[in-house]
Amino acid sequence: MKRNNIKIKSGVITGLMLAGLVLFLLAGRAFSKNERFAFNFGLQTVYDDNILDYSDADLDLLDDPSVPDNRYSIKSTDDFIFVPELEVIYKSQLAGHSLHTGLVGRYYYYSENDIKRYFRIEGYFKRYFNRRTYIQGTIGYLPDYYYRNSYSSTVGYQEAKFDKIFLEGKLSIKLNNYFTTNFSYLYADKDFIPLFDERDIKEHEFQGQAVYYPAKYWKSWFLYSFITAFGAGANSIQYRRDTSFDANLLTFGSRLYLKGLKKKSFELAGQVSYKIVYFQTSKATVEDRYRLGREDSHWYLTLMAKHAINSKFNVGVNFKKTNKTVNLPAQELIGFLESSSNSVYLILDYSL
Repeated sequence: MKRNNIKIKSGVITGLMLAGLVLFLLAGRAFSKNERFAFNFGLQTVYDDNILDYSDADLDLLDDPSVPDNRYSIKSTDDFIFVPELEVIYKSQLAGHSLHTGLVGRYYYYSENDIKRYFRIEGYFKRYFNRRTYIQGTIGYLPDYYYRNSYSSTVGYQEAKFDKIFLEGKLSIKLNNYFTTNFSYLYADKDFIPLFDERDIKEHEFQGQAVYYPAKYWKSWFLYSFITAFGAGANSIQYRRDTSFDANLLTFGSRLYLKGLKKKSFELAGQVSYKIVYFQTSKATVEDRYRLGREDSHWYLTLMAKHAINSKFNVGVNFKKTNKTVNLPAQELIGFLESSSNSVYLILDYSL
């Protein structure tokens, strides 16, 4: 997917997803029974104290008049973000088992930083073979996402934006009443604007997950992912930068299903993740001093509480903390790469 060769616009992608959904619906009506539509509406209100995950060194330079023009384009490092979400699901039966097809759209509205506003759209199908096994396929598109202002040797600091398309396949098998295993593969293609073509990257992620149900009110999960990504500059003398990396991700989480006020359902959940990233570049250029021999360690902590108001309406709060530390031979650059952020989400979910 290249911006300067194949212009993939959001309207085209949206149209293809809608057309695909219509075809699923028409095909489903020919072979299925008990078909019906379901609509889910969600709204999250988020406060994030570091929306671009700037390092402390970068934050110190935000108000420094001596920094190069256009190094920073955001109006504030923190922001309130409103995320409305609409999901349309078509539920049917095919060959005696459930088939769900759906379309999900989300818009991320940053109240202060309009440069960060964007939308994301996904289409999917979920096909059950029996009560214990299903496969799921997803295609998603995220256009004109603002990464941050990046440096170009020809024009200095400019806005770096990219389009991203991803495809995911998943197999889920419930082994017994206590264990479920999930296996998935994700392919993502991130395509930057022509000025930053060397940052283009293709990712492959392989994931395995085990879910344990020790009791009806409790489940826990463990997840492992291996990610390998190939940058456009990996084998090209045209580019002075290589963004290729390998990564390992470990996640452990747990969720409790309890009774809250007026015996309505009440959920508590927590999850901790650790990701280590190994950059693969061998280029000893000025630009790649930021990656040569570099390893990143990411910690993520998420806490969530959600309460049902009635059978269709839920409210909740979600807290997320992230922290990134860097090991790099060019130690004078570490201060510009390490970062941390905290986010608080207010969740409103409504099913029509």
